[in-house]
Amino acid sequence: MKRKHVIATTVMVLTAASLAACTSTEEKKLAGTQEGTVKPPAKISIFKYLSPGQTYHPDSELEKIIEKDANVDLTYETVPSAEYKTKLSVKLAGGDLSDIIVTNSPGDPEHNTLIDQGVFLALDELLPKFPKLKEAFSEKTWNFMKSPKDGKIYGVPVLRDRGGNGIVIRKDWLDKLGLKVPKTLDELVVVLTAFRDKDPDGNGQNDTIPLTLTDIQASGLYAFFPLFGINPGWSPTPGDANKLQYGLIQPEAKEAMSFLRDLRLKGLLDQDLLVGKTSGLDKFKSGKVGVIVTTLGNYRQVVVLPNMKAEIIDPITHGGNVWKVATPAIPISRTNQISSKSKNPEAALGYLEYQLTRGFDYIQYGVEGKTYSIQNGVKVPFPEDKKDPQYNTTVGLEMLQPEWLFSDPEKYTKFIPKEAAEYLLGKLDTYEKNINYDYLRSNIAIPTLLEKSTVLRQILDEGYTKMLLDSKGDVNKTFDEMVVKWRNGGGDKAIEEVNSLQKDKSEPSFYYKRK
Repeated sequence: MKRKHVIATTVMVLTAASLAACTSTEEKKLAGTQEGTVKPPAKISIFKYLSPGQTYHPDSELEKIIEKDANVDLTYETVPSAEYKTKLSVKLAGGDLSDIIVTNSPGDPEHNTLIDQGVFLALDELLPKFPKLKEAFSEKTWNFMKSPKDGKIYGVPVLRDRGGNGIVIRKDWLDKLGLKVPKTLDELVVVLTAFRDKDPDGNGQNDTIPLTLTDIQASGLYAFFPLFGINPGWSPTPGDANKLQYGLIQPEAKEAMSFLRDLRLKGLLDQDLLVGKTSGLDKFKSGKVGVIVTTLGNYRQVVVLPNMKAEIIDPITHGGNVWKVATPAIPISRTNQISSKSKNPEAALGYLEYQLTRGFDYIQYGVEGKTYSIQNGVKVPFPEDKKDPQYNTTVGLEMLQPEWLFSDPEKYTKFIPKEAAEYLLGKLDTYEKNINYDYLRSNIAIPTLLEKSTVLRQILDEGYTKMLLDSKGDVNKTFDEMVVKWRNGGGDKAIEEVNSLQKDKSEPSFYYKRK
């Protein structure tokens, strides 16, 4: 018995020692060790821009956790988006390049020039070493990242949000006035008239705004154009699929602008549109607006408001046309590009992969108990004033999101309840049944557009603004004068170059990979 006990005890000790050794080995792997030698944290520098309203908090406790977990030493340099191109040019001129550089590519043709100059590293040989990063995006998305010149991949994509502009309406106002959800443009005008005349907010004053747009720029008007048969972007000329035309100079736009100006003259459209400084979304959230045309994703800011019940109405129709969302040819808004001067490009790619795998929760939510809780299997963020600021997520840390997230409720459950997130995704699916693709492949350099896009856009902005605001002007005359000025200012040359340089004039199409 004693001999058996000794043997058993010995086995237990050896087993425990083996487990300890295995555990130690695994811990060393997680800590970035190899053969007992601890690897120092990989130094990774990042240069990116911040959109208006976004902030970056350096050296937060969250960043320290991520650095330790990923075994990296991070240096973020962030610049406001309005200053980004200038600052990037300075860095490029000085040869001071970060390991990861965020660019507006492939939608920014200038990045092709930088590739030709050898600024960015081709990733084709490195990506197979990071299978989870590769698998986070569909093969079609990776194909969009290929350079039109050499077919190589020069960056890791950041996908654009789904959907375009839709119509959000005060359902509580409809119910109060006994009105049905409008299905046509004419029915929408009836609702707008009632919102103007029947005091839907019940304050006894004639102060409601029937309709506004989020975008206070002239481009916000273009959301209505599909109802008049217009694709605002580049699309095939009727009768000639091999020739692209530009929608904003097509004569059908006259009817659309006459309709919109008529809405304004009747007090059905926000009078401050194009001249005020307050966004339509802020006005809607204040409770003074009945209908807003806004990016569908903005619904998450509205659905949580306790003082209203708002709904996204399905795409309306007019004269055989249906409301369509304007969508670019490429579903990528930005790219994380690796500098050709990076001393450790594999570490840079490894950090991007980390954000989509083990670091996903940190990047998207923060730390459980500090910034969110888990309820019924769903991560529920604390109210902003209840989050520990040292552990709060920051857009400065986030570099990308996996493709599946764009078709999953988790994209929005960070902001709204799961039921509302599923509702929003359903509406996105509905709106995306009717898409106006811009056929212009933005990764193809069009010399005249590169040189004169700002001037050409200004001509259109001024023309469309005048059509809306000049109550005594002739819409047709203003439109015709605008088109002549646009054509003579380089527009005709741009049309010629688009059709000669872009060989592929087929309809764009893409999808978002699901989980």
